[in-house]
Amino acid sequence: MDNKYFNSKSVELRRSQIKPASYNPRTISDEGRKQLKRSIKRYGVVGGIVVNQATGYTIVGGHQKVSVLDELNKYNEVTHENDYTLRVELINVDEKTEKSLNIALNNPNIGGQWDYDALARLVPDIDYQDAGLTAADLNMIGCDFLLQTEEESSIADALEDMMAPVTEQKEAEKAAKQMERAEKVAHMKEVKLQVKNAAQKQAQDMDAYLMLSFDTFEAKAAFCERFGYDPYSKFIKGEVFDEQIERIE
Repeated sequence: MDNKYFNSKSVELRRSQIKPASYNPRTISDEGRKQLKRSIKRYGVVGGIVVNQATGYTIVGGHQKVSVLDELNKYNEVTHENDYTLRVELINVDEKTEKSLNIALNNPNIGGQWDYDALARLVPDIDYQDAGLTAADLNMIGCDFLLQTEEESSIADALEDMMAPVTEQKEAEKAAKQMERAEKVAHMKEVKLQVKNAAQKQAQDMDAYLMLSFDTFEAKAAFCERFGYDPYSKFIKGEVFDEQIERIE
């Protein structure tokens, strides 16, 4: 005996036979699409694709699933390249009913709500990412997404003990590199200081001269003759001249 509440039939159609609803108001975030793709790759498509035959095989529910399947199968919606087969729930209703059903299939108001206590108890028994939950979801329901079983904790502790020597060695190498870098920085500062001092000394030495000027060559010659210098000299050592002055005095 047919049940009047089951108004669809499960059939297989080619992807090229069906089309998205142009009015579909549903969107999906990048993170949501990533989670859906993970779920499909992990579990496959378990129901959820509804197509209306009466309006030219329009997708009523399951647009995001079909979109992910297109990506996985590398389907080209324009050329129909890489066409593939998918199982859908086929209905035959007018356009008004189709649009109402599109909203109803995706309306959270008629989709039930989470019992967060019950959900939190399930988390340790599942892979929360395969179930489409995020760290934010788990925080909201008060469940530590880093929760480990006793066995996992034991393995983690064993691994930590095994890695301890490696960790210590890495820390020692890190400290040695930091020390080496500090020594290089100190050396560079010392070199810069030496260069600065040498430059200052050179600048001072460049100023260590005194020029004598005479009005005539005869006056210069008389000066040189007095102190025993060649009248054609261009340079007289200051320290030597100083000793001569002391002797004359």
